[in-house]
Amino acid sequence: MSQQTFKIVRPTKIELIRLRRRLAIARRLHKILKDRLVILSQELILLVREAISLRGELHKKLCECQELIIRSYLTYPADVVESYIAKRNVIKTVIISSKIFAGVKLPFYEVESGKEELGSYAKTAISTELSIRCYDEALKLAVKLAEVEESIRLVGNEVSRTKRRANALEYFLIPRILSTIKYLQMKFEERERENKARMKRIKEVLELRAAGIGQS
Repeated sequence: MSQQTFKIVRPTKIELIRLRRRLAIARRLHKILKDRLVILSQELILLVREAISLRGELHKKLCECQELIIRSYLTYPADVVESYIAKRNVIKTVIISSKIFAGVKLPFYEVESGKEELGSYAKTAISTELSIRCYDEALKLAVKLAEVEESIRLVGNEVSRTKRRANALEYFLIPRILSTIKYLQMKFEERERENKARMKRIKEVLELRAAGIGQS
């Protein structure tokens, strides 16, 4: 028996039927994995594009925030700016949850801010207030970017895992099942030829005996 076939103790018709059912299941599973691979690959491409876009937005936003905070220090005394920032300091909480896409558990991050209280410099430190709000927006972009990049890692791992399973079915399991089915069919054909030859021989022997009895 070829190494590309399964070990079968007794080649029977029942075993052949089981192998054909197994082949049908393997082919169906292979199609499902291929379809899932396409969906995951498309999602991975979209996530990579989104990450690139978010990186650009985050860089632009940070540059904007830097300009605002520099303008604040140029417009107001450093102690005024720092005092206002201290009074406007609000605890940020990142809420971590998850979502499911094509059977993959992906992260979902959301920034939640505490209650804001404006300091006594609200009217004089406008550029400082704008810079604080700018950094808040930058933080949200950074958290979103972290969510997308973690999703890229998870989806990428799932793409690799799904591809390995699909390849294992396509290049290993299904060919072995087909090879084993072919082997069993050859065995059954060989048996059938042997049975036909045996029956033919028995018929010839019976005909010779009948001819001998008739002569006697």
